[in-house]
Amino acid sequence: MLTTANSLLDLRSGSNHPLSLRYSEIFEAALLEGRFEHGRAQPGLALSGETPFVIAARKAVEFGLYQPETIEVIVASLTDYYLRVGPANAAVWLGLENTGSALLLAAPPWGAVFPWRARTQASYQQAYEAAAIAENRAVGREAGIEEGWLFCGPVSPDKIRIEGERILYVLQQIETKGYQRADSSDGDVKATALVNDNQEWRWLITAGNHRAAAAAALGYGSIPVRINLVISRVDALWWKHVAEGTFQLHEAQQVFDTLFNGQAIPAVQHWLNGKS
Repeated sequence: MLTTANSLLDLRSGSNHPLSLRYSEIFEAALLEGRFEHGRAQPGLALSGETPFVIAARKAVEFGLYQPETIEVIVASLTDYYLRVGPANAAVWLGLENTGSALLLAAPPWGAVFPWRARTQASYQQAYEAAAIAENRAVGREAGIEEGWLFCGPVSPDKIRIEGERILYVLQQIETKGYQRADSSDGDVKATALVNDNQEWRWLITAGNHRAAAAAALGYGSIPVRINLVISRVDALWWKHVAEGTFQLHEAQQVFDTLFNGQAIPAVQHWLNGKS
């Protein structure tokens, strides 16, 4: 097994399985080759073609990446999604409309903490709110979560354009230079590994949605992904938010299964059905 800098274990030429990270002791993260058919984005969409970012990026590729109107093609595609997918709260976003959790029912979609996360629900929500500011600032816009969240509506026209500009920029960079990674903190798409009872694994993006969507749209079958958290379904009873009662055990397992299997929540499935 080769190692890279920053306590990163390269498993691509070895097991290429996230469970190897658990027993590596000295490494904080692992580099694996993630096939897009096994990639997942919130709220359970397969990166092989179902996410709004991948769909918009593919339309841009088909239209031509260097046409003046390309950004409008991306914006129109994203606008259709954001107008039609606007869950009322975190419970709906997780596919738990009938939950008894007052915490999830009161939280916005970006406050939908996963049952295995160590963060509190409030901390999880605040982290997304801080990330929204940083993401918008990266393209020269001063805007926060009040303008919308990248994963679902409602989203302001300015925020939609921000997301569109980010997708187009990454598409052009990868198309020109190829997909490149680095050992730096922002050098890879980051993901949580989800391991089922048969020890099969899927990767759920935690950072790098635009990068992954662009690579998928440009025809890549896989990309290197940096895994820093490995979640096994068999351990669900000991997940923080199950133990504390925010999720019932069956609800937590349902969230895991929805993500692992790439099952869209009803609102997103309705949107997908309209695309076919």
